[in-house]
This record gives sequence, structure tokens and C-alpha cells, in this order.
Amino acid sequence: MTNMTVMFIFILYIVISAIVLWFFTLGNFQDWLFRCTLVIFLPIIGWFIPSVWPKKILRNEGEQFEDYMNAQTDDIPIELRSSKLALERDRELAVVSIEEVLIISDFTTRRRVMLDLLKQDAMKYLDILQTAVMNDDTETSHYAVTAVIEVKRELSLLLQKLSVEFSQNPQDPHVARTYVQVIKEYLRSGFLDKQSTKNYRMTYIQVIQTIIENNQATEELFNEKIDMEMTLGELQAAEQTAFLFKERYPLSEKPYLQLLAIYCELKSASKFRTVLNNLKNAPITLTNDALVTVRYWSTGVNNTDEMVLE
Repeated sequence: MTNMTVMFIFILYIVISAIVLWFFTLGNFQDWLFRCTLVIFLPIIGWFIPSVWPKKILRNEGEQFEDYMNAQTDDIPIELRSSKLALERDRELAVVSIEEVLIISDFTTRRRVMLDLLKQDAMKYLDILQTAVMNDDTETSHYAVTAVIEVKRELSLLLQKLSVEFSQNPQDPHVARTYVQVIKEYLRSGFLDKQSTKNYRMTYIQVIQTIIENNQATEELFNEKIDMEMTLGELQAAEQTAFLFKERYPLSEKPYLQLLAIYCELKSASKFRTVLNNLKNAPITLTNDALVTVRYWSTGVNNTDEMVLE
């Protein structure tokens, strides 16, 4: 076979292929050009490539493939669907914590959880939002940053408002307690620098002191004031608050336990021992935690003085 014959056959092959493919592609030039390129540069072999086949031939295979994929839906491994199932259970039964969802779930689920969270009171989930700021999904992190900034703005405005209201009417128990709670949230938020934190801690103590002077302090507020005074190193003030706490709530074990903690910090063994004996002899029904403390210091330690003074 001469070269001219081979060339003629190849040209004829191209022409016939082009005509056939033009009908296959229904006049779509780009599709036709792509298929022609395959069959021209890969003579004969190119026709066996699925991209060259007409859509009518592929239709049944496509439908079979789609049916196959749909059939697999019921057989997807549980671990691949656990995040979505966990999210649904969390919404209905509150079984899975939001923190876990933001760690183990796929990005889409994390974003949906974050958006759901933002529709609620973001201030209640401040710890979660601060953790989510460092999420490896940038969109989830962005949502969290936006929410944290908004919470900070709301807290700042609320603090300003309550500061004015409290200064105008310190006798109002609702204003005072709300002010205390907002300061507590602001301190917990981590938005403050060192000096601002100290200033707000002092304000926190002062507001609770006002509530105490108005005879409206709960055991919880007494406890919080003592804890804050100890945090600031104001042990003498904490001791005075604990005495007043004991006077206001004589049947509570909490002021005794606070005094034990204070005298341990002050390394005052004699006062520590006195409070311990008073607690043992007080007409109080002790909780399990208090009983453990009393037994530990009474029988679990041979020399209480040495332990307190360490």
C-alpha cells in the first residue's frame, strides 16, 4: 500500500468521523471539536473512549450509576454520618455538646452549628465562641470572631448603662445584682487587660458590699466576694466578710470553709484549728464535701499546725 493510499484512507477516516460526530453532538461545535481531536489523534482507539460515545448510548449507564449511588445512601458507614446524626440528637436531646461538634464534625456541620448558636444568646456561649475563634475552619472561626466582638460591644454598653443606674440608685436590688452579674461575665470574657481586670474586680467587690449593707446578699454573693478578695490578696478583708457571712447565715457551713481557706493562706494554725473545732461542734448538717474536709483535717493529718504553716 502506497503512501498516497494511506493518506487517502486517513483523510477519508477523518471526514467520516467528523460527519458522524457532528450528528452525535447535535451541532455543538466545542463538543464536536473535542471528540474529533480524540478520534483523529487516537485513530480507532479514540472511538473506544467514553467521551466520544453519544449521550443516548451513555444514558442507560448513567441511570444505572445514579441508581447505584442512590442505593448506597442506606449503606454509608455510620462514622461518615455521625456528625449529622449527632447534631440532630444534640438539638432534640442535648446529648452531644457543642464543643464536640465543633471539633469532630465536618466544616458544613460546624458552620450550621455556629449559625444556630448566633441566633441564640451568644453571651451564654462565650466560652464556646472563644474556643471556636481558633477553629481550623476559617468560616467557622470568622463567625465566632464576629460574635465575640458583638458580645464585647453589648457587654461594654450594658456595663456603662448599669454603672449609671447603680450610681443613681444603689438601693435597687435588681440593678445591683444585674450589675454584679454583668461585671462577672465581663471578667470571665477575657476582654480586659491586667489593670482593667483589677479595676473591675474592685468594682465587683464594692457592688456586692453595697448589696450586703442593704441586707440583700445571698450565700452565693458572700462566697463570691470572699473569693474575689482572696484573688486580690485582700485576706484581712476576706476574713471580715467571712465573719459577717457567718453572722448572717449561722446555719451555713460555707463561712466556716471560707475561714479555713483564709487561715490556711495566712498560715495561722491556731485560728485554723479554732474554726475547725467550731465547725465540728456547730448545729449544722454538713454536706459530704464539708464532712470530707473536717475528717481530713481532724484525723487524716497528724499535725495540723505543720500542714497549715507549710
